[in-house]
Amino acid sequence: MAIPSHYAFKRLDLQEQLAIVLGEGTYLTMRFGEEGDRINLYHMGSFFAEVYYDPEVNHLHHCRTFVSTGPLEAYTDQMKLPNL
Repeated sequence: MAIPSHYAFKRLDLQEQLAIVLGEGTYLTMRFGEEGDRINLYHMGSFFAEVYYDPEVNHLHHCRTFVSTGPLEAYTDQMKLPNL
């Protein structure tokens, strides 16, 4: 399954989005949300996707996408780059 464009991806329902992200995306890192959710970050080629997981009920409940780098700042504490 090929990764659709960002615009086409956003038109899909949640279950289709999750299948594409989990099957085709590149996992980058995880952070904790304000409500205790675990938010996994994936690179999707031309955009990024965040998958929201509620561990209390074992449920994936939201997928947020973005193309700008601003939202990546929430992950800077979790990402470690090798010394160059």
